[in-house]
Amino acid sequence: MRYGYLSRSEWQKEISRGKISYNGHVVTKCNKTINAGDVISYAGRDAAEPDVDEGYAIVYEDEYLLGIDKPGNLPVHPAGVFYHNTLLSFLQERLRMKLHLLHRLDRETSGIIVLAKDARVASQIHANFDSAEKTYLALVRGVPHHNDFMVDMPIDADDSSVIEHKRVARHDARKEARTRFFRMLSFNGFSLLKAVPYIGRQHQIRVHLKHAGLPIVGDKLYGADESLYSEFIDTGPTPELIRRLGFRRSALHSRSMLFYHPALKKKICLKAPLPEDMRQFIIQGRGYHV
Repeated sequence: MRYGYLSRSEWQKEISRGKISYNGHVVTKCNKTINAGDVISYAGRDAAEPDVDEGYAIVYEDEYLLGIDKPGNLPVHPAGVFYHNTLLSFLQERLRMKLHLLHRLDRETSGIIVLAKDARVASQIHANFDSAEKTYLALVRGVPHHNDFMVDMPIDADDSSVIEHKRVARHDARKEARTRFFRMLSFNGFSLLKAVPYIGRQHQIRVHLKHAGLPIVGDKLYGADESLYSEFIDTGPTPELIRRLGFRRSALHSRSMLFYHPALKKKICLKAPLPEDMRQFIIQGRGYHV
């Protein structure tokens, strides 16, 4: 059996902790050769899975696809300490069928995500997914100098950070990336921006906003102090940490997605309204309803 929900380095740590057995014997080294018929057992992790927000909504469904409005504290797929408490697990258990992810959202990013019920349709959409048009909404610290601006800066791994999956935008980076931003409103030193990514990369919007001096509210990794991310990993979202961050999660929302539906042979557009936590942040900052 393949257990794909931990990374290679995480599995190596589990082996060193004595969590893996080979034909009934605990192994602690990673250089064991596996042969057909061997039995591998995993003792599992000691820690219970953290609570998540299960309040997702199905905003579109046909015989081929599902469009979901994902809440802001729900992993999309099994990874790290999350296995059962994920959107994919919840949906597959509810619908009693295998689903195929067409793209990803970070755990704390809310909004539109699309899954396929049919592997053939999933493959056809993947083949043309670069042409999909996506928009996001982000609450950021600061007010941009222009109401419409572009960040055209390549992205690469941030070698200066101790966090291995952190990215950075810089002139000599290897992966081309471009994002256009529109200011929707500003209040008390904060702004709501619409983001349109081109040539999408992992963490692109978050990285480009950090580069522009407009970090996303609540972003632990690309905010003012990355040590808050390490603290979050160690302690979880304590009240004191949330107070310092200013928001419980990274305030980024997948607003819409326009893409070609190969089975229906037409473009469809899925949308998710501004989530309540971001809306309340704006209301409290402005002093009146939006």
